[in-house]
Amino acid sequence: MIESTHDGNPLLTWGGAPHFRFRDLLHRLFSMANQGFLRLEFLQMATGSILEFLACDVLEVCLEEGGKRYRCRAEAGEGGLRFYSGLDAGDPAQLPDQILASVLRGQFLAASPFSTRAGSFWTSDSSRPVLLRENGRHDAQAHSVVIGGDYRSLAFVPVPVDERIRGVLHLGSRKADHFTRNDVQFFEGVGETLGVAVAFQAAQWALRERVKELDCLYGIAQVSQRDGGTLDDQMQAIVELLPPAWQYPELTCARILLNGRCFDTPGFQETPWRQEAGLVVAGKLRGAVRVHYLREMPAFDEGPFLQEERNLIEEVAHQVGLLVNRGEDALAKAKLFHMLEQRRE
Repeated sequence: MIESTHDGNPLLTWGGAPHFRFRDLLHRLFSMANQGFLRLEFLQMATGSILEFLACDVLEVCLEEGGKRYRCRAEAGEGGLRFYSGLDAGDPAQLPDQILASVLRGQFLAASPFSTRAGSFWTSDSSRPVLLRENGRHDAQAHSVVIGGDYRSLAFVPVPVDERIRGVLHLGSRKADHFTRNDVQFFEGVGETLGVAVAFQAAQWALRERVKELDCLYGIAQVSQRDGGTLDDQMQAIVELLPPAWQYPELTCARILLNGRCFDTPGFQETPWRQEAGLVVAGKLRGAVRVHYLREMPAFDEGPFLQEERNLIEEVAHQVGLLVNRGEDALAKAKLFHMLEQRRE
């Protein structure tokens, strides 16, 4: 439980510990956000750190972005923390998920005293009836519901990120009357901190991904400008540029298929987790550029692949097509020139 100080600021003391514990949490969150982890990896580590800090029995972080909902859950038990993470819309038939979704969208579902101005909802005993309003409409008829479940005390706190990403902290304790209004207001401060860390992580991740993409395309441009290499040499050099540009380089292999010939990265394997773009040369389909993951990975925009990776593989295929076309044009011109020279002789 949070112990408010004499000046009423719960951020200065938590559980009798000095405020440097909160500063330590800040440092840990932003340090993790700056280390290049993927969204779910970052959320899992952040969830464990916040649960340890708040000493609840369960804590879930839910983020919604672009129609996708990321959920990471940590539960404290005798064997330590247990984690669940993934892309999951939840079960709308379950009251906790209904409340979570409404807090996520900034709707006030509960009548006072179970909500705050910041949009949080909590109950000190989930076995007692709670007065709710459907869809957050204040003109709707309120009705009593019992949330129930294993956790007697529940809190749902907004995590403000930006206009694209919205989030919720879902906290639970097996003890009744574990959360107070002061606790929930403190949780809102933690939620705001997490929101800033999420925005920072998203910006850092996007920057790293763009750098990887630019490195790949710059590498292709360099290959196309080399003198003396054969087309086969160029295709092999380009295919080896692809894995480092995808999310999981160590689990990525690639193939360029051109005119029935394959140019593969070392250790290439055909797997079900494939992203492909057609290789068009002078308006004709002549092959494909393929990227495979060696094992199943979390789902994103296109199976385990990102929309940005779809854009990249399409651009790679386009650049390879231009390279092949230029090479064939140059070869055709050289042959024509040679024929003209022979006629003059």
